[in-house]
Amino acid sequence: MSEQTLFSHLPELTDQLGVEHIKPLLDRVSTHEVPQGVVLVRDQSPIDAFHLVLSGRLSLAVEMAGHSIVLGELLPGNWCGELAYFSGVRRASSTVTAFEDTVVARLTFADFEALMAEDSVAVCRLTHAFIQMMMRRLHATANNPIIDPHGQMLLVGDLSVPWSELGQPQHSVVEFIKKLFGAR
Repeated sequence: MSEQTLFSHLPELTDQLGVEHIKPLLDRVSTHEVPQGVVLVRDQSPIDAFHLVLSGRLSLAVEMAGHSIVLGELLPGNWCGELAYFSGVRRASSTVTAFEDTVVARLTFADFEALMAEDSVAVCRLTHAFIQMMMRRLHATANNPIIDPHGQMLLVGDLSVPWSELGQPQHSVVEFIKKLFGAR
C-alpha cells in the first residue's frame, strides 16, 4: 500500500503514529474493496486480521437465535477486529457488512506481531489507539442500552471514533472509570 493512498483517506494517521513509523505499517497492510452488502466478517467466526475503514461504511451486528441486531456503523478511520486480537479468542464479536461500497486496509494479526519486533513504537501507538477506541465504544454503548425481545440488555451506540478524538484527555482510563461509577 502506498503512503499517498493511505493518507488521502486518513491524514490523521500520521499524527497518531508519527511519520517515521508509517513505512513499517504500510509494508504489512493491504487494501481491499468490499462491495455493498458483502459480509467482511461473520459473528463468532474465526478472524485473523484487523480492518481499517478507509472509505465507505461498515455495519456491525450481532446474531442471536437466527436474528441480527444492528449495533452501529464504522466510518473511515475506525478499525474492527481488535476485540478478537486483544481477547485472544480470535473470533469475531459481530458480523461486519459493507453498508455501501467500502475500502478497507487489512493488517493480519501475524503481521501486527511481526511489526512488534520491527517497530515497537508503532505497535504501542496503535495499541493505545485501539484501547481508546474500545473504551469510547463501551462508553457510547453504555449510555444507549436497549432491551431485546427476550429481555436481554443490548448496548447500542455510534461505534465510530474519529482519530482526532483518540488522544483527548477525557478518554483516559481514569476519566472513563470515574464516569462509569458516576464519580466527578
